Amino acid sequence: MKATIITIGDEILIGQIVDTNSVSIAKHLNNIGITIAEKLSIGDSAEQITHSVERAMQQTDVVVITGGLGPTKDDITKHTLAQMFNSTLSYNTTEGEHIRSLLARRNIPFTELNRSQAMLPECCTVLHNAHGTAPGMWFDTNNGGVVVSLPGVPFEMEHLMEDEVVPRLKERFELKSIVHLTLITRGIPESLLAERIADWEDALPDYMHLAYLPAPNIVRLRLSAYDVERERAESAMRAELSKLDALLGDNILGMEGSTIEQRVHDILTERGQHLAVAESCTGGTIAAKFTAMSGASAYFRAGIVAYSNEAKRDILGVNMADIKRYGAVSEEVALQMAEGARRTTQSDYAIATTGIAGPTGGSDEKPVGTVWMAVATPSGCRAVMRNSGTDRSQIISRASAYAIELLYEELKRA
Repeated sequence: MKATIITIGDEILIGQIVDTNSVSIAKHLNNIGITIAEKLSIGDSAEQITHSVERAMQQTDVVVITGGLGPTKDDITKHTLAQMFNSTLSYNTTEGEHIRSLLARRNIPFTELNRSQAMLPECCTVLHNAHGTAPGMWFDTNNGGVVVSLPGVPFEMEHLMEDEVVPRLKERFELKSIVHLTLITRGIPESLLAERIADWEDALPDYMHLAYLPAPNIVRLRLSAYDVERERAESAMRAELSKLDALLGDNILGMEGSTIEQRVHDILTERGQHLAVAESCTGGTIAAKFTAMSGASAYFRAGIVAYSNEAKRDILGVNMADIKRYGAVSEEVALQMAEGARRTTQSDYAIATTGIAGPTGGSDEKPVGTVWMAVATPSGCRAVMRNSGTDRSQIISRASAYAIELLYEELKRA
């Protein structure tokens, strides 16, 4: 069973908004055993909508569309689909009263434009949108497939997928399962990881497919099986993944959802110890990773963004003479930042970062991407330097991951 997802809107094509709808829809469909054959983003054009939907109907069983269902003139999806399915629009009293009531609660008048949203193709099954004014629509095709049109507002689309679309698809089609299991590895580059597990990968059953998904300092190993009986396939896949324990050992972080900061969180919570963070180039990213987790208040003392040299001196006690001699991006300064954060907050551990996130500020000696990071512990302090790339956001992300990894290694030694 295959599906096509089509997102409609000029605002997507010009980069004004990010298309999150197709990601969510794909997850919903995958969870019930429907494979995504294609994702398309197209503009607010009747010709584009018609061409794309007709092609998708020929190639896949399910077509899910979002966008273009609002009350304004550029919202043409409903009218285009009505023409495609040789249907006329008629006023749906139930939806009209819902729209009127919803607008009244918001003190918005019920205008002719709002009324037009209750004008729906007579041939469709109306999908009631309890959270907005644009109903969804379900069309049965001549070849036994389905075309679904949903509003583009993400939370409205999400509710309709959960409440209307998924239950109807499960009732309409006999769906086999798609199973994905993901193992998270840390501290080993993708190429070396592939070499280490090559024999294991070659011996996988034919129906299991492995994908490598790298991210800063981690690689996800996603094992997938399609058109299978869920429980049996999942059991077999877990058995295969368990064989990696002997090959990867401590490089295994855990299953999908496992993070290095969660490991640190668990260790510090269990030991009753405390952590502080002093950040320069990472600008609070590391602190945010910890404070995003429930229960962080048990161990997280403070996050200090000491961006200027004066802040490094006044808050963390960094020696200004050392900044002038070695530079703010140096081993000496990173060590003093970590020690200062640990001392100032009376924490057991502290992380510090100082670097050049770019795009300006680099030199031949210290190019953009140079980051010094340090960890202060009850037994001492150490620092390492990493070059984290050339893109600012990538540098911040990688440096944050490296710094937390450095702390984790110290915690394991303790």
